[in-house]
Amino acid sequence: MNKTDMQEGWIHFLRTAEEYILYFVRRGTMYLKEGDRKYEIREGEYILLQPGMTHVGYRESECSYYYIHFGAETLQELSCTEEGKIREVLSENRKLFYQCDPLGYEFYEKSKLIFPKTMRIDSPGIRQKIQRLIEEAIDAFVYRKEYFKLICSCKLIEVLTEVGAYYSHTVFNEREDDPIQVQHREKVQLILNFLYGAYGQKITGKRISNLCSMSFDYLNRMFKKQTGITIFEYLNRIRINKAKELLLTGTMKSSEIAAAVGYCDEYHFSKAFKKAAGVSPRKYLEGNHVLTSEKKEGILY
Repeated sequence: MNKTDMQEGWIHFLRTAEEYILYFVRRGTMYLKEGDRKYEIREGEYILLQPGMTHVGYRESECSYYYIHFGAETLQELSCTEEGKIREVLSENRKLFYQCDPLGYEFYEKSKLIFPKTMRIDSPGIRQKIQRLIEEAIDAFVYRKEYFKLICSCKLIEVLTEVGAYYSHTVFNEREDDPIQVQHREKVQLILNFLYGAYGQKITGKRISNLCSMSFDYLNRMFKKQTGITIFEYLNRIRINKAKELLLTGTMKSSEIAAAVGYCDEYHFSKAFKKAAGVSPRKYLEGNHVLTSEKKEGILY
């Protein structure tokens, strides 16, 4: 990976690469033909060239761009000729994210990080973030910093994640013709932000209704349609997952954790925890301590 500045009159040479190549144009326009298709990649746009396909410039230009080469086994092509199919996959990703244990790996094993072959990044903030990540990777690569390949791989994953998140946002918002659906997503996000910020407090349907200026029943149906579960089911998940984190730190008593995550007493906390996790808080802690001890054997810190 690196960056380059090509002067006026430059034209990309003919090449068939065995790996993916990601071009992100910083200035000017790149004119590329891959197979039988021609592309104009302008400032703020990227293109992902596929392994085994021949590409070549078809017009002279002057441009500045980043390039990243990475292995052919990294990505999997997803054929989505209809926007409805793309929205369906992205909707499943969101539901999976809402429903999975954030401390587990199910979401990362089942979801798909989707981004198109070529796209323009219109958001100045996202564009700057992507460029910063690439610059950090290039710095590690050019100066051969210790573990530079790991650093570059991590930065590439961050870049692809930012692109995927931006694409998902674009599909669900900028291409949405129905203002009601846009409002629903905004309300659900408002509720989520509130739950994550206030889970340790007493939360009632009336409080949520006042927050969104809508009836709680209507909000609850809207919320369940997008997340797959009700508002208070989601709140309970937040509380239990936060309790798991606090238990694993080993610095708080069970009664203190119960109060910190919003339960009125230790009894109700323990009952809710066992229903959600399948074991009591004590058993959960003991089980994780055993697992940790087993994993420590033979590991050098």
